[in-house]
Amino acid sequence: MFVMEDVTLRLATAADLDQVMVIIHAAQQFIARQGFDQWQDGYPAQTDMLADITAQQLYVLTLHGQVVAVAAAVRGIDPNYRLIEEGAWLQSHDYAAIHRVAVANDFRGEHLGQRLFERLFAKLSQDGVDAVRVDTHAGNVPMQHLLTRIGFDFCGFIYIDGTAKRRAYEHVLQPAH
Repeated sequence: MFVMEDVTLRLATAADLDQVMVIIHAAQQFIARQGFDQWQDGYPAQTDMLADITAQQLYVLTLHGQVVAVAAAVRGIDPNYRLIEEGAWLQSHDYAAIHRVAVANDFRGEHLGQRLFERLFAKLSQDGVDAVRVDTHAGNVPMQHLLTRIGFDFCGFIYIDGTAKRRAYEHVLQPAH
């Protein structure tokens, strides 16, 4: 086990790309073993992650300096989130969409996904973001459990690129003090 002070959130750099891709590829294999089709078509690719780094929207969680988790926090209107079915978003103010979340295989079960989100919440709130939205495949039960455990509300269904149905969640942030 590790102490909380050893865990740090920071923007990813190009130097992190190889480790980020190791985590992404392992997550793709983990998802495949779960038996659903999310991330099984080559997405996210290295070019996606490099684009996130260039846009300064890819964050890494480090433990003793080692990258152990990754997520993109994309500010602005996500076109995939404009239409929501069988529900509604909690609010319509400034939000960030969290995409491409993955935790290193060696650290599964250590609650690093929760720590990743908690630190992203603090950073985004500090930056004036009102809410965080995320979507996941109906088969991704581990992610659904994480999202509800850390305060996300299920809001309905969205479609990625108009075709891939996903469960949509939102968490309204507390204003930074």
